[in-house]
Amino acid sequence: MNNLAQKIAAFTNSKWMRILTNGFMSVAAVSICGSIFQLVKSIPIGPYQDFLAASGIGNLLSIPIAVCSDLMALYVVISMGYTVGKEFGQKNPFAPAIVALGTFFVLTPTTATVYSADYTQSMVASGVLSTGVLGARGIFLAIICGLLGSRLYIFFIEKDLKFKLPDSVPDNVAGMFEMMLPGGLTFLVFLAIRYLISLTPYGTAQTLIYTILQTPLMSIGGGLIGALAFVTIEKLLWCFGVHGGMVCYSALAPIMSAAMAANASAYAAGTAVPYPEWAWSTMLMDFPVLPLCIAMLIVCKSEQYKALSKISIPTSIFNISEPQVFGIPVIMNPIIDIPFILLQPVNMLLTLLVTKLGIVHQAVGASVTNVMPTLIGFAFVNAHWTGFVWAAVLIVLNVIVFIPFVKAIDNKALEAEKAAETAEAE
Repeated sequence: MNNLAQKIAAFTNSKWMRILTNGFMSVAAVSICGSIFQLVKSIPIGPYQDFLAASGIGNLLSIPIAVCSDLMALYVVISMGYTVGKEFGQKNPFAPAIVALGTFFVLTPTTATVYSADYTQSMVASGVLSTGVLGARGIFLAIICGLLGSRLYIFFIEKDLKFKLPDSVPDNVAGMFEMMLPGGLTFLVFLAIRYLISLTPYGTAQTLIYTILQTPLMSIGGGLIGALAFVTIEKLLWCFGVHGGMVCYSALAPIMSAAMAANASAYAAGTAVPYPEWAWSTMLMDFPVLPLCIAMLIVCKSEQYKALSKISIPTSIFNISEPQVFGIPVIMNPIIDIPFILLQPVNMLLTLLVTKLGIVHQAVGASVTNVMPTLIGFAFVNAHWTGFVWAAVLIVLNVIVFIPFVKAIDNKALEAEKAAETAEAE
């Protein structure tokens, strides 16, 4: 087990996985900004929603949501390029980020289909960028350009392929000229790539990547399988002492980000979300935390677990699992690990079932942080009171499942405490 944990830790801490993880974490600020407007727009109160629609404020709130989701590829490529620059020790990591952004645009088509105001006529216009290739559809290409474009630029820098100016030239001016040759060479490479792709049936890099990479990955990982794997393996790894959230995020960040961006775009446009599983995954990821704490409050008689349940209830409300993971502990504890892991896919499948049957309103695509209190978070995910009710039902079901397992570990702790008291008395 230790060997497995070491291998997983080595994988997570490898340079390129750090770049991917930190790159997406840096984009989180944009996602959070968009989420704030999503939350304001999705408050599940009927008169409030009527007011947003009648006043036009709802349409205004959709603008920052669209800016954050429909341009996500641009944020990703800059973030990846900047992170690569930092990891490879560049004094000015912003330079490879800008070059990476340039390579993305080199590969981006500048023609798009435009429509008349009544959508009765259409034409292909040149000198136009389609937001379709700058949002979720372009995220995978943005990752490639962010990683490859910036690394290629740094490679040319390392080979000393740059204009050298006298020491008397100010650093800011010298830095500008030093960028020219490695940046130009990087653009030439990507220009050649664009030309070669234009000779294929795909025509553009966006179409190529989306067809052969993003579509297959999203069809598998972007649906139920990927979401189930995310919420289940995340808890499984925690049971072995590995930060499951970090590992799963590192591995599935491209798929997760693309799914969330597509959901956010659908939400801004008022259409059905394409990836409802991922819409629910944020709140379901740490869902067992609160039910486990409630079960401990109900049944525990040992001083150890009574104290732990009281201490962890405030953090459990916000889905923070560390007090229980390390306090029970959940790590390497097969009794409590069984429900801790298996409730994850059960909660996901039950949630999808009740939404499919129409008992609970469908997710609307609003991005919700996983530290939001569970009952409120569920209501925001589907912008409906049924989300609140369903969260309460799931909590009750999970508490019922946890109780016999919590009793088992509590009885052991109680026996140990009594034995310790007897030993002290003797």
